[in-house]
Amino acid sequence: MVRYLFLLLAVLVMAGCSTNSTFVYKPVAPVVGAQKLPVKVAVLPFKDGTEDFTKRGSVFSPESLFYNLAKAGIGGQITALTPDLWAKALADDMVASGSFQAVRFVYGQSELVDEDYYIEGTLEKATISGSWAMPSEFALGLRALRRTGNQQIWQKEVAYAWTNTPALYQGCGAMSVQCMVDRHHADTNRVIQRLLTEARVDLVRTLVASPGGRTGEGGSSPAKFPARPAPESADETIESILKGK
Repeated sequence: MVRYLFLLLAVLVMAGCSTNSTFVYKPVAPVVGAQKLPVKVAVLPFKDGTEDFTKRGSVFSPESLFYNLAKAGIGGQITALTPDLWAKALADDMVASGSFQAVRFVYGQSELVDEDYYIEGTLEKATISGSWAMPSEFALGLRALRRTGNQQIWQKEVAYAWTNTPALYQGCGAMSVQCMVDRHHADTNRVIQRLLTEARVDLVRTLVASPGGRTGEGGSSPAKFPARPAPESADETIESILKGK
């Protein structure tokens, strides 16, 4: 059953087992007492830089099966993770973090009003594997620019490849399609959280280290961040945030 999970789900969906497959991103919970940088940021729609396919391989050969969620979802299991969804998710994540004065998603530069910076991005990979043995992979390229002068002040590539095990669906009965779908969504959400957290942490560090970032375009007073011990690694910082510490 576990080897042919995607085939099983497809058969059950076609047999009339309805599911709610709409993916909705849930950002990391805000850090209590987080200090705000006095800057306003807009996030523009991301571009699609993924390979030109929606599905590759066959459910009868799981090791060859891959889905490109940037271009299409998996029927009855998850809706497409389009570039716009990623951009909106980043905006939601930045709002929830409490690290910025204001963040909003806009559809174009013509909608910018008083933002200090705007973020552009390219979704480079959104590949889901149909086999436990083969990794899935998400990758995103981001950059931030000043609204005044369009000067780039930050660039970041984030990527994550992972493989799952049958334990992901432990406790879901063979016919509990919605349970499997919910577990798949939660796992996808976890990976997106990790990537966006890594990007956000790096952006905050860049802005704090930049005089323009500390004061914003308007020259307001610098934000005061509490002194913290330096983590052993970026991964440790990300894990701490994801665990709500």
